[in-house]
Amino acid sequence: MEQEAAQQIPFQHAIARSRGSAYIGLRDHQPGQISLETPCINICLLDSKTGLCVGCGRTIDEIARWSAMSESERRAVMAALQARKECLEEAKG
Repeated sequence: MEQEAAQQIPFQHAIARSRGSAYIGLRDHQPGQISLETPCINICLLDSKTGLCVGCGRTIDEIARWSAMSESERRAVMAALQARKECLEEAKG
């Protein structure tokens, strides 16, 4: 049954992500600390045509490096997300 479901969506790959908030490390958040904002919306599927996550629009490299990126790097990625999501919509056909 799982193989049939996987064959129905051959252009996407799931990314494992723990449940919780859209903020990295919120569980361990202490009062006064700044949370790391992320565009993740817990829809973690990679489109094989574009290489982008259909949920947030980031590449797998950007997802993996997100918490290690500088604030300016994260802002640059965030600025590109709307155009990437439009690209994902076009790739759907």
